[in-house]
Amino acid sequence: LQLYQRTDMFRFSFDAIALIHFCRFNSRHTYVDLGTGTGVMPLIGTSLGAGHITGIDINKTIIEMAQRSVEYNHKQDVVTMLCGDYRHMSYRDVQDKPFDGVIVNPPFYDCESGAKPTFDERAVALHDEHTSLQEVLNAVRSFIKCKGRLWMIYSASRLQYVLHELEVANFQAKRIRFIHGMIDKPAKLVLIEALYQGQAGLVLEPPLIVYEKPNVYTKEVSSWYER
Repeated sequence: LQLYQRTDMFRFSFDAIALIHFCRFNSRHTYVDLGTGTGVMPLIGTSLGAGHITGIDINKTIIEMAQRSVEYNHKQDVVTMLCGDYRHMSYRDVQDKPFDGVIVNPPFYDCESGAKPTFDERAVALHDEHTSLQEVLNAVRSFIKCKGRLWMIYSASRLQYVLHELEVANFQAKRIRFIHGMIDKPAKLVLIEALYQGQAGLVLEPPLIVYEKPNVYTKEVSSWYER
C-alpha cells in the first residue's frame, strides 16, 4: 500500500496502525471510520479482511488525497471516502442499513490540561475542545447497528473517564489492550473494543509493547509495517 500525505497537514501516526490491527473484521460486514484523515485505516482494514470500509472526514483536502490513495491502491470496490461532519450525519447518508462496526481515533487529550499543539489541525485531531468524547459516541450510535462493535484508542490515563462515557452511551467494553512504549514503562494508550447494547463481560488482553529497545520495534509491531 502507498499513501498520499502532505507535510503541512496532519499525517497518520502509530495510533492508527495499532488501532486497525486491534480490530476484528468480517468479509461480509461493512464498517465506517469516523475522522478518517489520510484514509490509512480503511486501506489497511480492507487488507485485513473487512468487507467494506467508508471513511468520513470534515477536511475536504485530506479526503481528496485519501481518494487518490484509494484509487492508486485499486481499492475503489471496498473503500469509500466521504467529506462531511460525522457529528451531523448517520448511516442513512451512506447506506441503507446501520454499519456492523465503527472505528474511531477521537481527540483524547484533555483540553483543560497540558500544552496544546500550536498547529490548528493537530489541536483539532488531538484535543477534545472541538469534539468531545460524548459527541463522538453520540455520532457512533447514529451509524452502528444493535450489537455492533466500536473500536477506539484513547489515553490510558483517562481510562476511567472513557469507560464511564461508554456505559452512559449504552456501550459495554468487551476487550481492552494497553500500549506500552517499552516493557518497563507505564502504558500511555489503551485500545478498546465495545459492544453497542451488549452485555457486560470484559477481557484484558496481553499488553502491546512497541519497542524492544530504543528505536527497535518488537516483532509484533515490526510485522505490521512489513506486511
